Amino acid sequence: INYSLYQAGWFACVLGAASGHAGIGLLIGAITEATHIVMARRRRDEITLALSALIIGATVDMVQIALGTLRFQASTITPPFPPLWLGLLWMQFAATLRFSLRWLTPTRAALFGAIGGPLAFIGASGLGVVQLDPRVWPSAVSLGILWSAAVPALALLAARHASAPGAGEYRWVPLAITARVRS
Repeated sequence: INYSLYQAGWFACVLGAASGHAGIGLLIGAITEATHIVMARRRRDEITLALSALIIGATVDMVQIALGTLRFQASTITPPFPPLWLGLLWMQFAATLRFSLRWLTPTRAALFGAIGGPLAFIGASGLGVVQLDPRVWPSAVSLGILWSAAVPALALLAARHASAPGAGEYRWVPLAITARVRS
């Protein structure tokens, strides 16, 4: 359930922006994030983590924009801030950290960020929602460095309450299903 919500939100935001309908993508992405929060047994923890991810993610993206390694369509951004849909993607990513990505240790999170961050942006650039440095590698290296710090930071924040009763569980989902997903 968790990974499906994340993927639906990611595609809605990215494809919405790519097609010139960022608002529709943002709305659908917000619905997937709200669905996650409503279903989570520990809603307050999920909201706190989502807001932390928004702050960390916006900071990472503003550094990238300032370095010139990421450029967005003028209509989707007010420099130096990233587009709203990108902030929502960080919140949606955080929603996976106590659920489908709960296996991320700090070391795994650093590797995941170093590889996954650049790959996500390279994919998004292929859809036309972001422009990378024309040589690509400066953007990939910069993204990899910043994401290899941001993802472990978020994973550590997620781990703070990961062992609390109900963490990483959805309401209305049988515990047997949740237990199978965890193992």
